[in-house]
Amino acid sequence: MLAALAATGLSAASPAPVSREGEYWVQTRSGPVPGAFNSLRIRSRGPVTVRSSPGASEFVLRTRVRTRSEAQARRLLSEIGLQKSVSRGVATLSTTHSPRPLAAAELNVLVPPDTSVWIETEQGDVQVEGPAENVWVKTGAGEIRIDHIDGNATARTAGGEVRIGRVAGSVRCFSGGGSIQAVLAGQESWFETAGGNIRLGEIRGPVHASTGGGNVQIGRARSSVVARSAGGRIEVEEAGGIVMAGNAGGSIQVGHAQSVRLEATGGSIRLRGSSGALRAASDVGSILAELVPGVRLQDSVLSTGTGDITVFIPSNTPLTVKALNESGRLGRIVSEFPEILVRSPEQQSRMLAEGALNGGGPVLQLTSTGGTIYLRRVRQ
Repeated sequence: MLAALAATGLSAASPAPVSREGEYWVQTRSGPVPGAFNSLRIRSRGPVTVRSSPGASEFVLRTRVRTRSEAQARRLLSEIGLQKSVSRGVATLSTTHSPRPLAAAELNVLVPPDTSVWIETEQGDVQVEGPAENVWVKTGAGEIRIDHIDGNATARTAGGEVRIGRVAGSVRCFSGGGSIQAVLAGQESWFETAGGNIRLGEIRGPVHASTGGGNVQIGRARSSVVARSAGGRIEVEEAGGIVMAGNAGGSIQVGHAQSVRLEATGGSIRLRGSSGALRAASDVGSILAELVPGVRLQDSVLSTGTGDITVFIPSNTPLTVKALNESGRLGRIVSEFPEILVRSPEQQSRMLAEGALNGGGPVLQLTSTGGTIYLRRVRQ
């Protein structure tokens, strides 16, 4: 008994009081985290919160249980303890409990700024508020919130939401079914969820985003983007590198990017302002590409199985257009440029169009087998 009390930081002479809060009996135990440390490791079973504070480090362990009598509550609450240790600059806090505890525990810890934090809990929400160094969090079932991290951050939850604030380094997130949000990541980052949405603000390195059935929304990526969705829409507003995206059931929309490589199985594709090589293919869906004056293209290919292709072209863009429509007698190519000649060869099942704008330039190849191809002039 004395050993168990020592592990929790309590003494036999002064057990922590127990109070009644509604249907629950509650016990709160607190104390300092002993020794000097620059890393904190936590193993627990319930919710965990870690916050940075310029003052002394301390913990608060709040346990509760629903029983009829105070005596029974004290017995069940005593089954949860807290072991503390410090070795080589690493402080460790571990909650101890019976294999099937009836009482619940919530751990709150204050640590010095720029402490590295490692947390693993069987279940419950986890929150880390910096300034902190590197952060690693894993929970069996719960929401994760991380903010103001000077290093790298890793978050894994079996089924909850992940919300990331500002992280100076790289971010790695995984959720078994919840959504993922991130405001800022300073380096290459990975985001994956089995079924939720992914919404990212600014990523200052390459981005990898994948969801089993939700949407992917990326505001600004300063480097390349790799995005996958099994059924939601993919939207990338701005990317400093190539955007590679695949969608099994939804649409893809890309703004400014340094070339694209897009594949949509069952949705539409829209491009606006991208440069470099544009390669987009949709099995069942239309493609809309808006070229912006002054944006330099490379050889590009747009193709769709069932859907229209519409390209808006500025009048002063040097470009060579080659279009093929194999939609049968109903297939058309509509051009607002007299330089692009539309003709129907002897084989009446297809239409061809070809021409050079402003002396010619990179080749834009368009192919449709189930819709109409429109070549529109951008009105300036």
